[in-house]
Amino acid sequence: MKETTKIKYFIVSILFIPSVIFAFSLGVNTDTTFETTINYILEIIRLLIPILSGVAFLVFFWGLSKFILNSNKPEEIKNGKNYMIWGVFTLFILLTFMTIIGFVSNELQIGAKNPIIPTLKTTTTP
Repeated sequence: MKETTKIKYFIVSILFIPSVIFAFSLGVNTDTTFETTINYILEIIRLLIPILSGVAFLVFFWGLSKFILNSNKPEEIKNGKNYMIWGVFTLFILLTFMTIIGFVSNELQIGAKNPIIPTLKTTTTP
């Protein structure tokens, strides 16, 4: 691909981003701001991180089981090691990403102001 074509695609994509952001204001809620758009994106990320973490955790244990159960097959041991490495790597990336997102949202004061901490319901008997 030519260098000028790459630059054109980059410029078009940069000019397209505001139209995507302001497209939220065309919906039901007409007073949508940039902050609410960022909050929508943060909520989607907050939903995806636990799901992806669970998948990465399962991939790690899948690799661990392949590593242990096929200890006499060198190719399966190598596959198990690869699964474990990618599982740990993915968990590290997800944890780092969530930490950076949390830090930036706290510093810019966007996102959930008071994060909801799940608690167990307790009953008190008099």
